[in-house]
Amino acid sequence: MGQRLILKRRIARLYRLLCACNEHRKLVLLYHSIGGSAEATPIHTFHGHLEVITKVGQLLPLRTVLGSAPKHDITVAITFDDGYASLREAASEILAEFGCAATVFLNVGEIAEDERRSSRADDGFYPHEQFLSWLDVEALIAADWRIGSHGVRHLDLVRANRSVTANEICASKAAIERRLGGCCDMFAYPWGRSDPELRSQVRMAGYRYGFGAAHSPLTAKSDPLALPRINVAKEYSPDDLAAILRGDWDYLWWVAKARGTAFNGFSNRPWGALGR
Repeated sequence: MGQRLILKRRIARLYRLLCACNEHRKLVLLYHSIGGSAEATPIHTFHGHLEVITKVGQLLPLRTVLGSAPKHDITVAITFDDGYASLREAASEILAEFGCAATVFLNVGEIAEDERRSSRADDGFYPHEQFLSWLDVEALIAADWRIGSHGVRHLDLVRANRSVTANEICASKAAIERRLGGCCDMFAYPWGRSDPELRSQVRMAGYRYGFGAAHSPLTAKSDPLALPRINVAKEYSPDDLAAILRGDWDYLWWVAKARGTAFNGFSNRPWGALGR
């Protein structure tokens, strides 16, 4: 990613000169694994990211970011997809240093009772990782983490038939609620991809929020079933993240839109409605 990262940085500097960002910014960041496999974000990098967030903004739980109007120039929530064991082994402890926890979206078909199953790159997961067990998940909940669904398997639900998507959406929700004894009302679309029909299925299944992977802050017009999350690559330095928080990298949304890979979901709901 070397040359691409250099190009991103150069464009970001230009974008910052040309475009003024909103005074208040609410951001949801997306990670996967911390300090696990070669694809994971290194521990020192993640620690540096959190230092940047707490220096220039406020690190808050996802529910708090969603459910309130901005009270700080920059407010940030951390989320993870898939459900790798490194979240308990590394990420949870690091986040605790900063007085916060995160939200993890689980592929429940990979979560065993008390053993950690190995990941498979062929199924779209990070290679050479292990998944959390349900016992690990309970330990994260005890540390104030929140749990959402990422489906049963790791499928592109936009391309799947309706019966498959219904099972992925509903069976994963039921499994989490049955195992953890609470309401699961957050869904993260695998690969960050959704369309109107899929979002309608998510809504009818009883989810309140749906999350994609668009490089965009939350806005007053964000659709609760198509909320953007900014993917944080393992190569991003603390300085890169600071630029992302400021909005220097917001041009990436337009790049994705031009390629047809971004969905901008809008509604007329005000900030407070996201939390209702």
